[in-house]
Amino acid sequence: MPIGKKITPDHPSGQGASDHKNPAPEKPQASHFDLLEPKYELSDVIANTQTLNEIQSLISLKKDFEKVFGEMGFSKTHRYSKKFIVNFYGPPGTGKTITAHAIARTFGKKLLLIDYSEIESKNVGETPKNIKKVFDFARKENCIIFFDEADAILSRRVTNMQNATDTSVNQTRSVLLNILNDFEGDLIFATNFISNYDPAFMRRISKHVFFDLPDQSSRRMLLEKYLPLPSRGLLNLEAIAAEITEGLSAADIEKMALLAAFQACAAGRLELTADDMANQAQLIMKSKKENEGAAPITTTRIVSENYVKDQMKNQEGVISA
Repeated sequence: MPIGKKITPDHPSGQGASDHKNPAPEKPQASHFDLLEPKYELSDVIANTQTLNEIQSLISLKKDFEKVFGEMGFSKTHRYSKKFIVNFYGPPGTGKTITAHAIARTFGKKLLLIDYSEIESKNVGETPKNIKKVFDFARKENCIIFFDEADAILSRRVTNMQNATDTSVNQTRSVLLNILNDFEGDLIFATNFISNYDPAFMRRISKHVFFDLPDQSSRRMLLEKYLPLPSRGLLNLEAIAAEITEGLSAADIEKMALLAAFQACAAGRLELTADDMANQAQLIMKSKKENEGAAPITTTRIVSENYVKDQMKNQEGVISA
């Protein structure tokens, strides 16, 4: 649950493309960011062995800093920096957010969860200001910043700028790159689309951890977690983990177990069967495959040349503000 610490970004009113007949509706701006108590521990993270090992390794980046740079002498061969900037990537529902909470609890810190849509502004120069507020607040509170769906802010810069939006995107990326150069705190990014990251951001991230779909052993553990007794005792969990749940994420397995229970109740039963589980697993897999094969839908917003020139004038000097 959110606790009392909040920061408020600037949200001045501004003029959009008034000459455009059907301007895209602006997203409502959030009035605050919430500082959260971590909800999960490392014991709550169920993932493949390799991912778990990588999580322990990145924890060592923080916990064993003095040993590596001091006792082992790496301060003489590597840049001496206490920054903890890591990135979690992989398919949706594989445990990235849970792990961010678990790491925050391990470090004894609160989590500043940032949704990019909350700090993004249509006004050139306001988004970089809001980003600065996030990092200033994190320094003051000594918390961990967590950017979920981070590809929204770490995406590639525009090399052939044609409008004010391109200018604003590049400006925001440049400001964030400069902030990361000097930032000495704790920051976790998470994404389902690491291929969208700008290479400059990739270089500034200390460690990348891949969260793959759960293997058979992990799927068995997830079934035990999400199937209460007596349902758990009536099923062959090993067989379900090996056959029925292959290709499902942790979030999918959680959903499958619950929907299978409702299917059983609809049939007048209080006991789950393997068929209940298999039916829901097939429905989930079907929807995922159809979604993966769907062509993306894009829209284009047209603005006037004068609007672009005005916006580019407005951005002069804003970074130093």
